[in-house]
Amino acid sequence: MVSSVNNKDILSQIDKFFAEKKPSEVSMFYFVAALVIAYVVYQFIFLETDRQLHETQNKIVQVKSKISQERNYLAQNTPQKVAMLRKVVQEKRKQFDDALYKISYVDNTLTELSYLLFDDENWAKFVDNISALAKKHHVEIKEIGNKFFNPTYQKITHVVVVNIASKGDFTNLMKFINEIEESPLVIDIDQLKMFKPEDKVMSEFRIAVWGMKY
Repeated sequence: MVSSVNNKDILSQIDKFFAEKKPSEVSMFYFVAALVIAYVVYQFIFLETDRQLHETQNKIVQVKSKISQERNYLAQNTPQKVAMLRKVVQEKRKQFDDALYKISYVDNTLTELSYLLFDDENWAKFVDNISALAKKHHVEIKEIGNKFFNPTYQKITHVVVVNIASKGDFTNLMKFINEIEESPLVIDIDQLKMFKPEDKVMSEFRIAVWGMKY
């Protein structure tokens, strides 16, 4: 009830305020009020609406661009082309598997032929074997010399040449040389010379040892 009375008082005061003003002043007041209302509407409604409109337009442009990209992708990657690419991938995978198999086969083969890898360990074993065979067949080694080569990578070639001068009975010398030829290493014996300056036979021969670098 109090609120209703207060509202009537306010309205009465407003009516009194406008009654005391000239028509031109009232018009000016209405004009200013309209400007204020228009400004408030522009700031809080129009600008926000305009901002949302621009965001919506940007999203529409993005969506259209995405759709265009998808259409271009589908145009360039037809089902036939996709099937062809899958076939190419399968072929490449098969080639890759074949390459892995070949690499594995080569590694296994080289492991089986490890005795051809003439390294310091095999060289030491070979020299020890010559000494052991000389002792076994009662052959005296008078001189032994060697010349090393730099082998070609993954290619069987000469790795070392050994020159041996020995002394002993003819039969024992032949047994000695024969067992050297049966060495696990791949060797050739050539330039064999035998002569008898004294009671024992002297022999001079060259051993060419084959191997490879891996």
